[in-house]
Amino acid sequence: MCDHNIESDGGSRRTDEIPIRRVGAEYAQDAVCILREAAAWALSRGIVVWRTDELREQDFREAALLGELVMGFSDGLAVATMLLQSSDPLYWSEIAPDTSLFLHKIAVRRAHAGRGWLGRLVGFAIEDAQRRDLGWLRLDTLYGTPLRHLYEQHGFSVIDEPPVMHLGRAMIRMERPVCPGVAAP
Repeated sequence: MCDHNIESDGGSRRTDEIPIRRVGAEYAQDAVCILREAAAWALSRGIVVWRTDELREQDFREAALLGELVMGFSDGLAVATMLLQSSDPLYWSEIAPDTSLFLHKIAVRRAHAGRGWLGRLVGFAIEDAQRRDLGWLRLDTLYGTPLRHLYEQHGFSVIDEPPVMHLGRAMIRMERPVCPGVAAP
């Protein structure tokens, strides 16, 4: 089932109070469903965002157990997801763990696209980084797609370097300071 309703969790948490929050492993399937929906939509436009083997429910269960799975809710349904991690040895090996937050696997259900969910997810990451006294948000995304421009609209800048190849895809790295006006390290 891909429509986990927060109120079926006993109704103890209201989504109008906490529209974006870290979630437990019981939301892993919802996250994968949202990501697969977004990946299928992008593929219909000729963009391979994620391969099926990159969207395994077990990986998201493990991320949830580490406190890395974040979901956004609308009317009690999970509609947006991301992984918010304290390290990224694949794309950001030169950045020490626990010095930045890394945003991965960001997606929104198509029915909720264009409603500001990316901004809310980035805002959640900024607040989390501020609580941890971290100065930077970082991510990787596909080179040559509209995704770069979406992230630029939310304060991210491309690192001036050639794209990195991973799993046959050209990737770019982007970062943004948690507090405006901070220079890149």
